[in-house]
Amino acid sequence: MPQFRYEVKKGPGSASTGVLEAESERAALARLREMGYFPLKIELFDGNDTGDALKFSLTRIRLKDRNIFFRQLANLYESGMPLTRALSTLMQQGGNPKMVRVIEQVRDDIQQGTTLAEALERHEKTFSPMTCNLVRAGETGGMLDEVFWRIVTFGEQEEELRGKATTAMIYPAFLLLMGISAVFILMSFVFPKFALIFDDFNVELPWPTRVVMASSEFMGSYWWAVLIAAGALVAAFLQYYRTEEGRFQLDQFALKIPLIGTLINRYEMARFARTLGTLLDNGVPILTSMRITTETMGNRAIQREVGTIHGRVAEGDGISESLEHCKHFPPMVINMIAVGEESGRLGAVTKRVAEAYDAEVDRAVKAIASMMEPILIVVMGILIGFLVIAMLLPMLTLSANIN
Repeated sequence: MPQFRYEVKKGPGSASTGVLEAESERAALARLREMGYFPLKIELFDGNDTGDALKFSLTRIRLKDRNIFFRQLANLYESGMPLTRALSTLMQQGGNPKMVRVIEQVRDDIQQGTTLAEALERHEKTFSPMTCNLVRAGETGGMLDEVFWRIVTFGEQEEELRGKATTAMIYPAFLLLMGISAVFILMSFVFPKFALIFDDFNVELPWPTRVVMASSEFMGSYWWAVLIAAGALVAAFLQYYRTEEGRFQLDQFALKIPLIGTLINRYEMARFARTLGTLLDNGVPILTSMRITTETMGNRAIQREVGTIHGRVAEGDGISESLEHCKHFPPMVINMIAVGEESGRLGAVTKRVAEAYDAEVDRAVKAIASMMEPILIVVMGILIGFLVIAMLLPMLTLSANIN
């Protein structure tokens, strides 16, 4: 279907631009008028625009955008508004241009006769398999509004958990960046100037000074090569991490790091339990729930273990029985799931497990952040102190000889 680039106005505000799909220019104009816009300009778009099209391509749909979308959709649908009209209303509210375009395509697909779940599945980079299956279960059971709110709750819990981890690590990361930058500037641009002064002394320099001066002389002459080498190493690391085997090995190594590995494990346990519980509570079959839960796991080592659980459950084993063969699942998770299977309340029990591990992750993040701050301060203080003392030693030695 052809695309048309448009410029429109709505009310006294400034004009806005975008791209939409339509069968013809007349159909595109009609659609813009339906959305409440006054078209100023419309032309066939061939995908070669380097202005707004580039800006559009660089935008991405974040978890926050999806959460806002489902919260607003839940409110509109719960108020009795038809689904297509609710989606049109959300389009008119604007926001992330990529999200608006996805909403438009979902609305158009529904108008052409597809279900909401099928329309969402066509945007797999935006909507997860879990979300699509929950919506399908809601459409089948006639409880779509309730499913929307459950998706909102799930997404906001995930967003809150990520936010806590990010917030707690901002200050340690800032300290590390400032420390590395200070050492780089001293070694590359400040200390090389001391070499001329020390040459005039015509005395034997202490070994710390010789080590620092040799390193500083290299950095002063080849700092650009150091930056290029560091960039190449980072690029090589990222390229290796993008491969399936590379990510598996690095994720497996991360689980073995003290404190960090424990934090990752608890985060993955919370994600596993929350996803599985949400799916089961909404009537998604157990095997489908296990498959979707496997796809949502972030750590590849744990993901492979969850994949083996799916295979064992398909052969007739229970989930708790299958978990006993996995080394990354703590006994508490296994025992709680066993209780849930015996009582027939597996969905509710796994949600309790998720809540418990959410609290564990919160405490672990705070503990690691509180430990990293003084450790980084001490390490960077020792390093910078050593560099400064190494520069002062020749002056102190010369002063003692003069006296």
